Amino acid sequence: MEHLIYLLSEYKYLLLFPLAIVEGPIIAVIAGFLCITHLLNPFLAYPIIVLGDITGDSICYMFGRWGVPNFIKKISNWFGLNAEKLGRVKIFFDTHPIRTISLSKITLGIGVAGIYLAGNSRIPYPKFLRVCLATSAIQYIFYLGIGLLFGDAYIQINRYLNYFASITILSALAIVLFILIRKMLKKI
Repeated sequence: MEHLIYLLSEYKYLLLFPLAIVEGPIIAVIAGFLCITHLLNPFLAYPIIVLGDITGDSICYMFGRWGVPNFIKKISNWFGLNAEKLGRVKIFFDTHPIRTISLSKITLGIGVAGIYLAGNSRIPYPKFLRVCLATSAIQYIFYLGIGLLFGDAYIQINRYLNYFASITILSALAIVLFILIRKMLKKI
């Protein structure tokens, strides 16, 4: 983590954008810490982080909308995802786009799946972008604020974010495993 802080203090905004595409929350906390030390300007860091996050979300959306490789189609069929179930997901995204996309964005660990499904469900991109932008704007005020207030504790914050993401991923895997086992037992 110290290397990341060194790189951000050295290359500043040039490195902030690509890092925000990949891992926005902890980068925002670190950027807040660097704003306290006057290495970054919060009025420049904030829009760069939000733009990076929106870029990452748009790439994920694009893969969901246009780039479904055959192996993902095979895996999704194996898990029981078919056109009928995707139609139901699309209805949910159409009826509750703000709630669904926002929840996908703030759920650490598996939120990318919701953004991917938004693209796969053919949510209109302008609508998707508006919801993501509003959610990111609020989300990163919170994360940058944490960095500004508790910047010295970024290691501890990162640990808690990692725990939360790990628990979320493990829970999702447990649910998938439960469904697979139940499906296999039905065949027997």
